Amino acid sequence: MSSVNITIIGGGACGISAFTELFLQLRIANLHQEVGITIIEENEEVGKGLAFGTKQPGHILNTQADLMGIHLTEPEHFSEWLIRHQERIGEEIVDNQGQDEAFTTRRLYGDYLKEQFEHYFSLAKSEGMKAEVLHASATNVKQEENGFEVFLSTQQKHHCDYLILAPGTPVANNYPHLEGKKNYFGSPWPSSEILENVPRDADVGILGSSLSAIDALMTLADNEHHGKITFYSLDGLLPRVQVEKPEPYQRKYLTIKNLHRIQREKLRNPTVVEVFRLFVKEAESYAGGKIDWKATKRDGKPAAELLREDIETARAGGDALMNIPYSLRYDSSEMWKALDESERIKFKKWLGGYWATNRHGMPLVNAERVCKLFESQQLSVESDLEEVKYIDEKEGFELRFGDQVKFTKYLINATGPASAVKAMKSELIKNLAEEKLIEPEPVGGIRMDTQTMQVVTSGKPVPHFYVLGHLCNGLLLDVNAVWFNVRTIGSLSQHILKTIISERTA
Repeated sequence: MSSVNITIIGGGACGISAFTELFLQLRIANLHQEVGITIIEENEEVGKGLAFGTKQPGHILNTQADLMGIHLTEPEHFSEWLIRHQERIGEEIVDNQGQDEAFTTRRLYGDYLKEQFEHYFSLAKSEGMKAEVLHASATNVKQEENGFEVFLSTQQKHHCDYLILAPGTPVANNYPHLEGKKNYFGSPWPSSEILENVPRDADVGILGSSLSAIDALMTLADNEHHGKITFYSLDGLLPRVQVEKPEPYQRKYLTIKNLHRIQREKLRNPTVVEVFRLFVKEAESYAGGKIDWKATKRDGKPAAELLREDIETARAGGDALMNIPYSLRYDSSEMWKALDESERIKFKKWLGGYWATNRHGMPLVNAERVCKLFESQQLSVESDLEEVKYIDEKEGFELRFGDQVKFTKYLINATGPASAVKAMKSELIKNLAEEKLIEPEPVGGIRMDTQTMQVVTSGKPVPHFYVLGHLCNGLLLDVNAVWFNVRTIGSLSQHILKTIISERTA
C-alpha cells in the first residue's frame, strides 16, 4: 500500500497533465512506490471531458496546435503528435496540414489527451506506482487532521493526503429558473443532447454570442439544421477572427518592464487607466499614426457586417486591436498580477468585453461558415437581452430585449463558463464554498497562491490543498490556455514533491 495518496478531482486536460507531471517527478525522485495517485472523473473516458468528447467536425480548437501540448516545457508536443499521426488524421486538420500553425478539431485533441493518459497511466502502474481512476463525481470534501475525505456520487468516501481541484470549466448557472424546462439545454455540451432533441427544421435560440455560442451553432450546422437560429446576448458582439499566421510583434510600450517602472517610480501598482494609456500608445505605434477610437466601437453595429470586416482584416494580417492582445499571451498573466484587486475589478467592468472579443477570436474557417449562415439569413443576432421566461402553456421561451419580445421553442444556454463561484453550476464548488474550504475571489474564481497553486483561506495557504484551471481565473486570467495551465502544473508538482520530501525527513 502507498503511504501517501494524491487525489486529482477531474480527468480533463489539467487533470491528466497533473497526473503525468507528478508521476514523472515522483519516479525521478524514486518516490513513486511510496506515493499513489487517484483521479476522480465522472466520464468513462479520462482526458476528453465534455468539450473534447465531441464528435462534431465543426467544433474546432480556438488555439493553434503548437500551444496545446500537455507536457511541461513542451507546448509543441501536440503539433509533433499530429505530424507523427498524419495517416489517421484525415480532414481533422482544418488548415496547414501537419504544421505547427494548424487548428484541429476538438475530437482529435480528445484522442490525443486520451492516448497520453493511457500511456502514462500504464507506465506508472508498470513502474510500481499505485494509480487508479474512480469513475464518479466528487460532491463534497471534508478536511481532516490527516488529509481530506472526498464524498463521491456513488455514496462512497475516498481518503487522500493531498487534494488537487481540477474540475474543468464550470457551466454557468445564470438562468437557474430555466433548469428542467422542456427543450432547454443548459450548455452546448454534450452536443448529443441537442442533436437528439432538436428537430432540424425548428427555430432555435442560443443565449450568448461568444465562442461557446459559435460551438452551439456549429453543432447545428454540422448536422444540416435548416431552421432559423438566433443569438440572444447582452452586447450582440461575436468574437473577432484570428489571423491564420500572425506575424511576431515586439511591443514597445505595453510591457512588463514599463509596468514595473510604474511600481518602482510611484511605489504602487499601476492603475487600469495607466495600462490602457500604454495600450493606446502601443496601438497607435503599431498602426503608424493616430487611431479614431470612436470608430473602433462595435456596439450597435450589425454583427454580420462586422464579421465580414473582421474576415477581411484577418486575411490581411490583423490589426492593432487584434494583434496586440494576441502578442500579450505570454505576459498577460504577469501583468494581471501587477494590478490591485480593485483595479482588476475595474478592468473587467470597463474593458473585459473588449479584451474577450479581441483576445479570444474564432478560427477563420469557422468565421467563413458563420458568414454564410448570415448571408442565407438562417442566422441572426439580437442584443440588449433583458429577460428570458418560460411560458408553460406554449412550452417555449419568451425573450425580451428593448421594446421587443420574441418566442422560441428551443433554447441553448451558450453564455460561456462562469467566472464567479456563485454562478458556477457545480454541486462540489457550492459545497466547498459552504464548508468554507474555498473562498471566492472578488474578480472571479477562488483565492489561491499564484506561486504554488495552493488554495488560500483566511489569508493563508491550505496545506496539501491545490487548484488548477478555470477556478483560478480571477488571479491568473489566462486559465483558458493549455500551455499556461501546464506551466502552473509544473509549479504545483514541484511544490508537492518538495513538501513530501520535507515531511518524510522531518
